[in-house]
Amino acid sequence: MVRMPQIDADTVAEHRARQRNALLDTAREILLSDGYDALTFGALGERTGLARNSVYRYFASRDEVIAELCEREAPAWSDAIDRAMEPRAQLEMLIAGHHELGAVLQHAPMGPPARKRITALTHAPTAQLSEALRAEGHTRPDITAELVQGLVAAAFRLLQDRRGQAREIVASTVAAARHIVGAR
Repeated sequence: MVRMPQIDADTVAEHRARQRNALLDTAREILLSDGYDALTFGALGERTGLARNSVYRYFASRDEVIAELCEREAPAWSDAIDRAMEPRAQLEMLIAGHHELGAVLQHAPMGPPARKRITALTHAPTAQLSEALRAEGHTRPDITAELVQGLVAAAFRLLQDRRGQAREIVASTVAAARHIVGAR
């Protein structure tokens, strides 16, 4: 007798969406706890209660899982930038640990399609800031946005090594960014 899988939602589409989210949640956990190499479809299946081959119904490759995971998390960065329109929001997210996935994936051997999708996400804050500066009449919004994002990237690296100095790093970065933005 063949046993049919249980659907724990009102519709198949809702069930698939829940399963997909559970796989993404689990992928994040694996990446953060065990690193890139530990993220396999076997590990995803085992931790979510699916057969390894069932994971392939949701994702074609590990790169696809990672790219979609990053795309799912990107709106939090975008919302923070919209709310604050300054690097403090991004830095506060870094301090809260939202950067950990990026740190794990920074040197992961992903293929060009996944890397391209993730790179597009990392450039979104610069574009958002540039648009906000342009709307405020800033004379060099693109250059200014790139410089501010460079400061945020430098702070990201410092925060990885000097967590005990987080408040000082944030304060210095914000002061420098405000100076750059103010220099029209």
